[in-house]
Amino acid sequence: MVEIAPRYDPRILEAVRALDDRAESIAEISRRVGVAAAQLGLPKPSYVHLRRYIVAHREEEDAERARRDEIRQIFYDAHYDFMRSRVVDAYDVAERIREAGR
Repeated sequence: MVEIAPRYDPRILEAVRALDDRAESIAEISRRVGVAAAQLGLPKPSYVHLRRYIVAHREEEDAERARRDEIRQIFYDAHYDFMRSRVVDAYDVAERIREAGR
């Protein structure tokens, strides 16, 4: 099977991550990435493809943020129990951290 999906230079994907700003529209981010690509001497990527990368990047950020929040809550719960002289099972805490974000 022949793959026809575009393959962008990794520097373009780095530019997407660096220039992504949720306060701006995806179209504006796409324009900025196009300017960065031109400065690097690369062809301008299409809006449709960049939009997919930007949305995927934002979803990854959201998932990572949710995972960090969940782990923070696990530590808070363990700390709360410990300060109340309750037994804190380290294996249970480790398992909850391992399962966080799944």
